[in-house]
Amino acid sequence: MKLTRSGLFSAALDEYVARHADDEVTEAMNAALAEIGEDDDPTLKPFLREAARRTLERTEW
Repeated sequence: MKLTRSGLFSAALDEYVARHADDEVTEAMNAALAEIGEDDDPTLKPFLREAARRTLERTEW
């Protein structure tokens, strides 16, 4: 493959994240939301909307 060691590690990490990250991120988010519960704090809504937008931009459909 003619990769440096760091290039190989980077490629392996990219592949691992591509295969596993979605489920792990979803589980982590669900666990965090279950722990904190639903909150009607209006200051959180812009943050949540922005976090969701950024997550969707990185997700391959």
